[in-house]
Amino acid sequence: MRNKRLFIVTLFLLTSAGQAHSANSCSNLNVLGTFDQSGLNEYGSTVSAVGTFRIQNEPDENSQPDFNLTMVSCDRQDDGKGKSATVCKVIRASALARDEKPNPENPNCSLDLDVTEYSMRQLQKGVLVGAEESTSCFNTMLTVDRNTKRVYLAFTRTQYADNYDKIKPGTCGQLPRTQVLMNCTAYPKIRNKGPTPARYCDFSNSTSK
Repeated sequence: MRNKRLFIVTLFLLTSAGQAHSANSCSNLNVLGTFDQSGLNEYGSTVSAVGTFRIQNEPDENSQPDFNLTMVSCDRQDDGKGKSATVCKVIRASALARDEKPNPENPNCSLDLDVTEYSMRQLQKGVLVGAEESTSCFNTMLTVDRNTKRVYLAFTRTQYADNYDKIKPGTCGQLPRTQVLMNCTAYPKIRNKGPTPARYCDFSNSTSK
């Protein structure tokens, strides 16, 4: 189930005079420290997480997905037939870029908000999975691993993808790589004592020293 709802998230664009911009100029975003969290927060049957979906160990910012701030909330819900199932809601604000330098007269970054719900099933003990059936190029699979405290997004081609590519070759492009929810606030970089890249994301806990 996919819909759009009003949701307030705080992202801000950091710019400086004379700064070089990559092709993905929307990569020049920072997440406020109030989202300095990692892993899963569990309260009874409720599981939640917040962070940025990234491709792990990919140093090229232009190969990363659109920069995003994502909240995941999973809970048991009554299906109306006397049974309950786990449903995960994913609220994702993403910044989409065009290949050009920032221009106040013609904005090249767009902000999109997406709300998706996944009906989850237990794949194995502690691992929940759910799929979103799409009419676009790719289906999305959400995995919540309560054992490793990780949240993943994986992708498969839809039955419509080949038809789209027949109409215009290359419409769907390559299958997106698996993404994992990471902590991308400024604090993981501050806590790391060694050298780090410009954007440093990890799984460190906000209470780590």
